[in-house]
Amino acid sequence: MTMPAPQPALPLRAPRPAGRRALAAADFDSFYQANYAGTVAVAFGLTGDRGEAQDLAQEAYCRAWQRWPEISAYDNPGAWVYRVTVNLARSRWRNLRTAAAHLLRMRPVDVAPADPEHVALVTALRALPMDQRQAIVLHHLVDLPVNEVAREMGVPAGTVKSWLHRGRTELAALLGEHSRGGEPVPPDTVRQRGDRRRRARNGTLAAAAAAVCALVAVFAIRVVGPVWPGPTPPAQTPSPSPSQSPSAAPSATPLPSAPPPSPAPVTTVNAGDPILKTDWRRTTITVPAAPDCPSGQLTFRTRPAAGGFAPVAAPAGYPRITLDVGTVVYGDLTGDGAAEAVLGAACWGSEEDSGDGKSHQLVVTREAGGRLRALGWVGDRGAVYPGIWVADQVLYLEMHPWHGDLTGYRIGMAYGFRWTGKAFAPVDVSAAYPPVVPTVAGRRLDLTPVAGELRCNDLPPPAGELRPVFDADGVADGGDREWTLMPGAPSNGPYLVRLNPARPPYLLLRVSCAVDDTPGATADVQPSENLVLFDLAPDGWRALTRVPTPPEDYLVSQWRVVPGGLSVDHGRLNELSRTTTFRWNGTSFTR
Repeated sequence: MTMPAPQPALPLRAPRPAGRRALAAADFDSFYQANYAGTVAVAFGLTGDRGEAQDLAQEAYCRAWQRWPEISAYDNPGAWVYRVTVNLARSRWRNLRTAAAHLLRMRPVDVAPADPEHVALVTALRALPMDQRQAIVLHHLVDLPVNEVAREMGVPAGTVKSWLHRGRTELAALLGEHSRGGEPVPPDTVRQRGDRRRRARNGTLAAAAAAVCALVAVFAIRVVGPVWPGPTPPAQTPSPSPSQSPSAAPSATPLPSAPPPSPAPVTTVNAGDPILKTDWRRTTITVPAAPDCPSGQLTFRTRPAAGGFAPVAAPAGYPRITLDVGTVVYGDLTGDGAAEAVLGAACWGSEEDSGDGKSHQLVVTREAGGRLRALGWVGDRGAVYPGIWVADQVLYLEMHPWHGDLTGYRIGMAYGFRWTGKAFAPVDVSAAYPPVVPTVAGRRLDLTPVAGELRCNDLPPPAGELRPVFDADGVADGGDREWTLMPGAPSNGPYLVRLNPARPPYLLLRVSCAVDDTPGATADVQPSENLVLFDLAPDGWRALTRVPTPPEDYLVSQWRVVPGGLSVDHGRLNELSRTTTFRWNGTSFTR
């Protein structure tokens, strides 16, 4: 059934007809000129260096232009550029830490005096609590309305207003003069830089194809595999997030090879297991220590909070832990035949604390006598957890990067953790759930079964086999069209979806397609977005069906797994998105 939902308005931008690249450029230029100064201020707040801040801002906008058809369709493109800037600044600080370690070993005798800009930055950062600082950045620099800042930080709007009132006057006084200065690079220069980078990337790789053929075998061993399950983190590979440099793998070049995905059967839980009867809204759990979190024997109850919220929390005061009791996952993780419970949890330091960046997973077991004890905390703090399941005594987490720095994440991958008897240790599950980009032989995405249903502006369906070769950025050249797999910011929804609890997850991807009628074009038209479900195949993933969103709705913003199917937000430019529940019958979706 279809019903209106109070979703945020889609970006108010004029639709761009095919071939009208000039309109896309004008759209980008207007966005750049309106937001550049604020982005430089954000970068300065992170680096303390005005010149470095300008460089980071220009790089962020260059990357935005390379993906402008996707970025311009976001609810707030400025927030995406802000996140890119933050990621670039983090990379800069990693390099600086390495250099600093070397300099410390050199033990220099003379130390240069501190730069006044750095002194001002340190003073300002020390003067403001983290919550106030983040609220000010999001509202005054990223230009989000107060209600959107509240939604972003997970707190009531009144709390955000309080943080803004307390912090903005002092911050403006401390950083105002230091963050200004310098003229922005003209927007057409930024666009030309992005276009040159893309053309150079494709041309260089094509010209070097013959030279790299002899290195394909070595490349495959180093980058893709082989992999062996064990208590080690997943093999880290470059992320496709906008903070990474783009790279491509031309379809004419032989692909590196790797085994197909091989997930283990999902664990089933005995319906009579006592832990299933736990009322998580009224229970006592012994919780181990974690940074900024209370520990010991905690009694959880539904407790009033600011803004009318009533989370399940313990203790009554602060610091406290809140539990997400609506999505509890069960499975045997210790090997004793009894199920453990996995709950989302966040830690709060005070009533005005947002809990932002402090959420992860808490694994709880039921001991003799019915006592509940948390075995430990699992996952990266601050990540988004759209998918959680248990298979073969391994806890699988689909973690998407958000407030944490989730190194190496790419679409389609999962993270695994196994109980050692004392703690949860990472295990390599890349053989079971490998990333889907870049494309490698043995892990292809086969769109052939749904090729006739895929929308791509006004182009006719592709003829013959449709098995795009995606580069590390999730882009595939299709001749007269371009296919794209783009992650959301931070997450559109789970890519590994459990529509049938008794079987391993399916793969669900948002496959965008746009006409590419200009060589090297990066922003010709607004792409059509298709939500496609895949199942395991001998050589990777094979499309089962396309989620039947209406033909007139070419944007897909979010999706969630609900009992019996999927809930999908879809729409068009200049309109509010709509929410539709699609029922899953085992082979296709119906409305």
